[in-house]
Formats: sequence, structure tokens, C-alpha cells
Amino acid sequence: MSRIARGCCSTLSLELALFAAPAGAEHKQVPVVRLHHVAEVAAPPAAVWAYLVQGRNLATYCPVWKSARNAAATISRVGDVLDYTDEWGNGGRSIVTYLVKDKELRVAHEPNRGDYMCQAKIVLVPRGAGTEIHFWEQYTDESATKDMEATAAKMEVELQQTLAAIKKGVERK
Repeated sequence: MSRIARGCCSTLSLELALFAAPAGAEHKQVPVVRLHHVAEVAAPPAAVWAYLVQGRNLATYCPVWKSARNAAATISRVGDVLDYTDEWGNGGRSIVTYLVKDKELRVAHEPNRGDYMCQAKIVLVPRGAGTEIHFWEQYTDESATKDMEATAAKMEVELQQTLAAIKKGVERK
């Protein structure tokens, strides 16, 4: 083996060793809270979908999307972005990560501080002349158990209120 080849191989071996064993890397298991609620709406999936994706309706069923910019938006494709601000003062962007018209919408909430992860998924299932709405929300929470449970209880109520608002908004049309 030539000196040049030996030099390249030893450099490559050193680079691989550095990537294989990162010094000082932090590893931590973080709890994820997952909520799921279901609601029946007396309208077909297309009507529910039309309500869900219109900007003027966003703040009605999801108060974190109350910004004026969102009111003019229509969710139509993966990559669409909405602004959000929650009641704890966390702000950021909600990014559409998956969309199948009249069937499923997934959103990742990206907080400005980047200190937690949160995702939401809405699935519309035809049921006779109506629609069954499945709404999942999941988020990381590193709080003490008592605080985590209190936040989850609050989020459960908000999820039920969100589904009730969607039902009311769609059925009154």
C-alpha cells in the first residue's frame, strides 16, 4: 500500500471513529402525552374538510391559530404554514406535514424556542350521511408528574371544545 493510500485510510478511520463515538452527547428519554377524541358530525367528509381548511374558521375551532395572517389562509398542501400562539405564551409555526383532501390532515407545531415537540392529526371517517372525526394531539412534556397530568387534563378539555366547535361550525351551514 502506498504512503498516500495509507494516509487516506488512517484519516478515514479517524473520521469514522469521531462520528461513531460523539464526545459529550446528551441522551434523555422525554415523556410524550398523546390525546385522542372522537366526534360525530351530521355532514359528509367534504363539508367537514371545507370547514377545517378555511382561514376564517381556524380561530373558531383552534384558538391558537387566531392570527390575522391565518384568517386569509387556506390549507391546501403539505408545507402550508400557520402562525400560532398558545395560552402559555408559546408561539411558533404550525406546518402541514401530511394532507389527503377530505380524509386526513397532520400538522407539526414548531415553537419559536424549540423546547418541545407537538403534533396534531385529524382523520375524517364517513359514517352513513355523516362523518366521524378523530383528533389526536401529542406533545412532549418534561414537567413534574403532577404538572404533566394537569396540563393533559386541560388539553383534554380543549380537544373536546375543538371538536364541539368543528361540529357546531359545520352543522350550522
